[in-house]
Amino acid sequence: MNKDLLNQIKEIKNDKGNFQTLKKIIGEERLKEFINSIYPKFAITEIETITGIPHSTLEYWFNKLKIPFIRNHIRTKSFPSNLDSEIVVTKDAITYRSTTIKITPELAYIIGFTLGDGSVQQYMVEVFNKDRNLRKIIWNYLKPYGTITREERKDGLWRLRLSSRRIANLIKNENQIREDTINYIFNNNILARNFIAAFWDAEGSVNLGKHNYYHIYLYNSNSYLLGKIYNFLKSKNIKFSISNLKSRTNLYLLNGMVVTPKKMVQRISIPKSSCLVWVNEIGKYMNHTKKKQVINEIIKCCGGNQND
Repeated sequence: MNKDLLNQIKEIKNDKGNFQTLKKIIGEERLKEFINSIYPKFAITEIETITGIPHSTLEYWFNKLKIPFIRNHIRTKSFPSNLDSEIVVTKDAITYRSTTIKITPELAYIIGFTLGDGSVQQYMVEVFNKDRNLRKIIWNYLKPYGTITREERKDGLWRLRLSSRRIANLIKNENQIREDTINYIFNNNILARNFIAAFWDAEGSVNLGKHNYYHIYLYNSNSYLLGKIYNFLKSKNIKFSISNLKSRTNLYLLNGMVVTPKKMVQRISIPKSSCLVWVNEIGKYMNHTKKKQVINEIIKCCGGNQND
């Protein structure tokens, strides 16, 4: 994408320049070339977010430039990989976009955190928390993948929204977790560590109890994800116990919707004997400020011997 040209288009629009002004300053061929460079790659809703130009205006421009307005019907499927690639094919007024996305440790962290403290919609990925330092880290992790918007409530809860159909589809498809993506991550130790660390940042706790005993817990109800984490802990000889907690019995609100509790929440507990091993395999990859402080205390307290 020609970002300089995009900024020039935005400036002209902000100065209330119409299509004729835009065409006169930039030139019809350059404008058409720019739109063609982003139109197959992004759906109309994504282009609207990237450019800040309303859907109706884009439709008018496409008509004037004689660009077929068909790619609002776009079907995207993303696949985990060790490289980035993309193929776009249009058939019968529908555009099919198949992409492979390189799974980096940072992207594995994003996926883990989203499945813990986030949500996925067709065109968007959301994450939320109250830790301000964590917000900066996740913002930088999200930056390579698209446009990010931010909201913050009075109580300090922040929300980052990434506009990316590719990343959304990589995490979930039709509200179902993409197990092929999770399997890809857990087939690589580095990626798995970052995924679990993010999941623990979102869904877990690391606290100092009485007599210098550290309480390391992870809470969740998704049996598939928990099964993956169980297997990872076992493979690293990290001892753990599992407790079934009482599920909620009352209705509650989530993102403005009434939720009926159905799933049993499980708690993973890490005993003192495996505390330092857990830190080396998972804890040191975590980013939540308070949890990171306790993890550093564990390292100082236990030193090089997990049994101290």
